[in-house]
Amino acid sequence: MRIVIFGGNGFIGKHLVELLKRQKENKIFIYGNKSYSVKGFNLIKYNESNFKRIIKRNKPNVIFFLSGNSYPINTIDDDLYDFNSNNLVLQELLTVLKKTSYKHLFFYSSSIAVYGSVKLKKSVNEKYRLNPESSYGISKLIAEKQIEYFSKNIKFKSIILRLSSIYGPGLSRQIIHDVIKGIMINDKIFLKGSISDSRQFLYVKDCVKIFKYLINKKHKKFTIFNIAAGKKVKIFKITNIIKNILQKKIEIKFLNKLRSPSLPELSNLKLIKKIGKINFTSFEIGLLETLDWIKKNNKKIK
Repeated sequence: MRIVIFGGNGFIGKHLVELLKRQKENKIFIYGNKSYSVKGFNLIKYNESNFKRIIKRNKPNVIFFLSGNSYPINTIDDDLYDFNSNNLVLQELLTVLKKTSYKHLFFYSSSIAVYGSVKLKKSVNEKYRLNPESSYGISKLIAEKQIEYFSKNIKFKSIILRLSSIYGPGLSRQIIHDVIKGIMINDKIFLKGSISDSRQFLYVKDCVKIFKYLINKKHKKFTIFNIAAGKKVKIFKITNIIKNILQKKIEIKFLNKLRSPSLPELSNLKLIKKIGKINFTSFEIGLLETLDWIKKNNKKIK
């Protein structure tokens, strides 16, 4: 199988590449956006000309688009960032797929952020109403619509992956990383959010296994999957788990300065029906492996 991964030098991308390379029949072609990546391999300027060269040269039958902002806080003060790094370059890639008559699989990493705040206590499926509350979430929803339009008009099969919060070894930002590192090196830490904040987490190695399983399944022209596992976990509970693991007494204060959407708990029933039962990594084991990675790489993390 010939697989092109845009964003293969990112957090999820690196884990996906590592997993797919274990199958010798796979040929993996990895690219990152030169305009937004600080370092990596095969960095290119994302534009129509380069996309066309990549598609024609590599002749992929699977494409992953994992590029773009993966950290919503990045765009609080820059509403154009997501549209420039995500929607504009995605439009150029989709235009190339149209011009080259691409007829194969296209995977796009969307986000739970497209749902916005949800008051329901039960989990929501892929048909639940969408109401993004940030430029990040709006950008992801627009991207889904871009892909749906091109997919149905030029008849390639596209799979939208609505990801919950992904964590694990290699992640050097977001709440779990920040809490672990903060507790490791400080006697007191301050979190911008509220003590009532909660998130639904998915271990990165489980996430890329799901991607791998989906590659080998038959799909309709345009399909959406919630990529999630387990129940929502309060951030306050996570801080206590990490404190106990590290055996460290530390004061943690929530500043209530960052208002985050009350994101829903995602149902993965459609996903399970498609790929079968998944043995998800427990949250505690995932935390331990993440903690071990941060300890080993602490000097490398800014």
